[in-house]
Amino acid sequence: MTDIHVKKSQGNMEDAANAALLIAAFIGVWQIVFMLGVWPKISLPSPAMVAETFAKIILNGSLEQSIGITLARLLGAFAISITLGTLIGFTMIKFKGFGKTLNSFSAGLLSFPSIAWVPFSILLIGFDEFGIMFVVVMSSIFSIMISTYSSIRNIPPIYVDAARNMGAHGISLFRHVTIPAATPSLIIGLRQAWSFAWHAIIGAEILMSIVGLGHILSVGREFLDMSQVIASMITIFTIGLLVDRFILNKLEDKIRKKWGLDNHR
Repeated sequence: MTDIHVKKSQGNMEDAANAALLIAAFIGVWQIVFMLGVWPKISLPSPAMVAETFAKIILNGSLEQSIGITLARLLGAFAISITLGTLIGFTMIKFKGFGKTLNSFSAGLLSFPSIAWVPFSILLIGFDEFGIMFVVVMSSIFSIMISTYSSIRNIPPIYVDAARNMGAHGISLFRHVTIPAATPSLIIGLRQAWSFAWHAIIGAEILMSIVGLGHILSVGREFLDMSQVIASMITIFTIGLLVDRFILNKLEDKIRKKWGLDNHR
């Protein structure tokens, strides 16, 4: 058990070193391109210029406020998506005909660009918080529905039959067999839904909000301030990466260990 933790720690350190090396290389190439003058400064600012913009929006408090507002909106809308998507997914399992029809319908809507929900939301709800949350929910709920439906439906029947032969029924069967067997696919669906939701919130804020990370990006575009645009993009990328790496990935590891699905020995 100790060896496993040591190896995992070493693996994490190696990943961090590789990430740091990649970032350093990227910044180096960026600086070289800037110095060569391939694009004018207004189109491609230097890393130092972007760093100055970061310092400016941090010191005036706009970055912290925008991050807080964006994440608050996202958490509320994503919680709704998870709740409704899971309940509808279970209903699809219960009623097979309804499930097959809605699964095909949902797969089509899953490929629908999240930004395309924005005009619909503006006309239906308006330029407010509920309109933004609607875009996020509609962009992520179908992933939750499909993953719930597919994960439970694709559980090998032998698992359920074996559990029933040993006396498991009802809630006990669902809790100790169905959920553990479906967990890997459910987690994949959750991470995919988070990705869709994150894309949607930024797109919705660009067009529908006067606060948030999307708004900072939009302001940079309107004033031709590429440093602010790049600073916003870096922030959006970093938050998405951190949430996936340190929240969703950790949650997946924890759940897999709880249900005995960890491959480590």
